[in-house]
Amino acid sequence: MDALMIFAKNLVVALRVAFVLLAAASAGFAHDHATGVVKERMEGMETMAKAMKAIRRYLRANRNLEMVGPNARSIEALAKRMPALFPPGTDRHPSEAKRAIWQNWADFESRARAFAVESQRLAEADSRDATVITAQARVVFDACGDCHELYRAKRRH
Repeated sequence: MDALMIFAKNLVVALRVAFVLLAAASAGFAHDHATGVVKERMEGMETMAKAMKAIRRYLRANRNLEMVGPNARSIEALAKRMPALFPPGTDRHPSEAKRAIWQNWADFESRARAFAVESQRLAEADSRDATVITAQARVVFDACGDCHELYRAKRRH
């Protein structure tokens, strides 16, 4: 019975590892088929998502808040480049960009500028003031989500 239990536990661990590897491989799958500026922007968006996740972790733990600034700077740098990453005609699969971006270009550019400004404000926030950082992080997260709501197609799974 002990050998069976050990086998079962090892099998569960192996299946979990396989699942994690499969999930990681499928997450990058869309990027593998992307080329040029579409791939560049997808990778940039992934970098921003990682920075936002890191910021959330620091805020939840209420520790290492001085690390929010560098992550916010990373977001800001990418936000400033955002319009250049969306040249006309780059809305085809594997891109998740909606055509509405180019139909409402002035709004898209305005949102990108505002996102960069709010990210800069977060980067410059006093790391000793968790309340201010949390409030400004919410502004950045909301700006990102609002733009995705308007201009990003639902993910294809």
